[in-house]
Amino acid sequence: MGKKVFEVTDDEQLFAGKVSGDCWKMPQTAINRQISGKYYFTDKRIAFLASGLIGTESVSWEIEMKDIATVKTCLTPPFFPFGILITMDNGDKYKLSLLKRKKYFDWILEHIS
Repeated sequence: MGKKVFEVTDDEQLFAGKVSGDCWKMPQTAINRQISGKYYFTDKRIAFLASGLIGTESVSWEIEMKDIATVKTCLTPPFFPFGILITMDNGDKYKLSLLKRKKYFDWILEHIS
Protein backbone atom coordinates (compact mmCIF):
# COMPACT_ATOMS: atom_id res chain seq x y z
CA MET A 1 0.00 0.00 0.00
CA GLY A 2 1.46 3.34 -1.09
CA LYS A 3 1.54 6.58 0.76
CA LYS A 4 -1.52 8.82 0.46
CA VAL A 5 -1.24 11.45 -2.28
CA PHE A 6 -3.26 14.67 -2.43
CA GLU A 7 -5.34 15.14 -5.56
CA VAL A 8 -7.31 18.22 -6.56
CA THR A 9 -10.84 17.42 -7.76
CA ASP A 10 -12.33 18.93 -10.92
CA ASP A 11 -14.60 21.30 -8.98
CA GLU A 12 -11.95 22.95 -6.79
CA GLN A 13 -9.07 25.38 -7.17
CA LEU A 14 -5.67 24.86 -5.53
CA PHE A 15 -4.47 27.90 -3.58
CA ALA A 16 -1.25 26.38 -2.21
CA GLY A 17 0.18 22.87 -2.26
CA LYS A 18 3.08 21.07 -0.63
CA VAL A 19 3.37 23.78 2.03
CA SER A 20 5.79 22.52 4.68
CA GLY A 21 4.55 22.82 8.24
CA ASP A 22 3.65 21.06 11.44
CA CYS A 23 0.39 20.06 13.02
CA TRP A 24 0.28 20.38 16.82
CA LYS A 25 -3.33 19.46 17.53
CA MET A 26 -5.94 17.26 15.85
CA PRO A 27 -8.88 15.14 17.04
CA GLN A 28 -7.02 11.85 16.34
CA THR A 29 -4.37 12.49 19.00
CA ALA A 30 -4.99 12.62 22.74
CA ILE A 31 -2.00 14.86 23.46
CA ASN A 32 -0.61 17.79 21.52
CA ARG A 33 2.52 16.75 19.67
CA GLN A 34 4.46 18.02 16.71
CA ILE A 35 3.80 16.15 13.47
CA SER A 36 5.62 17.37 10.37
CA GLY A 37 4.11 17.21 6.92
CA LYS A 38 2.70 19.10 3.95
CA TYR A 39 -0.43 21.25 3.80
CA TYR A 40 -2.70 21.63 0.79
CA PHE A 41 -5.21 24.48 0.56
CA THR A 42 -8.06 24.56 -1.96
CA ASP A 43 -11.21 26.66 -2.08
CA LYS A 44 -13.13 23.64 -0.68
CA ARG A 45 -10.79 21.96 1.82
CA ILE A 46 -7.55 21.91 3.76
CA ALA A 47 -5.50 18.72 3.86
CA PHE A 48 -2.49 17.71 5.93
CA LEU A 49 -0.36 14.76 4.84
CA ALA A 50 2.09 13.74 7.53
CA SER A 51 5.62 12.93 6.43
CA GLY A 52 7.59 9.92 7.59
CA LEU A 53 8.00 6.27 6.79
CA ILE A 54 5.37 4.61 8.99
CA GLY A 55 2.21 5.59 10.83
CA THR A 56 1.52 8.68 8.72
CA GLU A 57 -1.95 7.56 7.59
CA SER A 58 -3.39 7.81 11.11
CA VAL A 59 -2.25 11.42 11.60
CA SER A 60 -3.03 12.76 8.13
CA TRP A 61 -6.35 14.56 7.77
CA GLU A 62 -8.62 16.58 5.52
CA ILE A 63 -11.27 19.13 6.52
CA GLU A 64 -13.98 20.87 4.52
CA MET A 65 -13.93 24.68 4.46
CA LYS A 66 -17.72 24.76 4.89
CA ASP A 67 -17.39 22.96 8.26
CA ILE A 68 -15.00 25.51 9.83
CA ALA A 69 -16.67 27.50 12.62
CA THR A 70 -13.77 29.78 13.66
CA VAL A 71 -10.15 30.46 12.84
CA LYS A 72 -7.67 32.47 14.91
CA THR A 73 -3.94 32.95 15.22
CA CYS A 74 -2.11 31.39 18.17
CA LEU A 75 1.33 30.44 19.46
CA THR A 76 2.98 27.09 18.86
CA PRO A 77 5.37 25.51 21.39
CA PRO A 78 7.40 26.82 22.95
CA PHE A 79 6.22 30.38 22.14
CA PHE A 80 6.47 30.86 18.38
CA PRO A 81 3.96 33.04 16.47
CA PHE A 82 3.36 30.49 13.68
CA GLY A 83 0.04 28.96 14.77
CA ILE A 84 -3.43 28.93 13.26
CA LEU A 85 -6.15 27.36 15.42
CA ILE A 86 -9.15 26.05 13.47
CA THR A 87 -12.32 25.06 15.32
CA MET A 88 -14.87 22.99 13.42
CA ASP A 89 -18.67 23.14 13.70
CA ASN A 90 -18.58 19.86 15.67
CA GLY A 91 -16.00 21.24 18.17
CA ASP A 92 -12.93 19.46 16.76
CA LYS A 93 -9.76 21.59 16.85
CA TYR A 94 -6.73 21.65 14.58
CA LYS A 95 -3.56 23.66 15.30
CA LEU A 96 -1.51 24.35 12.19
CA SER A 97 2.02 25.71 12.32
CA LEU A 98 3.19 27.53 9.19
CA LEU A 99 5.77 30.11 8.23
CA LYS A 100 4.07 33.11 6.58
CA ARG A 101 1.06 32.37 8.80
CA LYS A 102 -0.71 35.64 7.88
CA LYS A 103 -1.02 34.64 4.22
CA TYR A 104 -2.80 31.37 5.08
CA PHE A 105 -4.81 32.81 7.98
CA ASP A 106 -6.20 35.60 5.78
CA TRP A 107 -6.98 33.15 2.99
CA ILE A 108 -8.86 30.75 5.31
CA LEU A 109 -10.76 33.64 6.92
CA GLU A 110 -11.78 34.93 3.50
CA HIS A 111 -13.07 31.51 2.40
CA ILE A 112 -15.15 30.78 5.50
CA SER A 113 -16.93 34.14 5.68
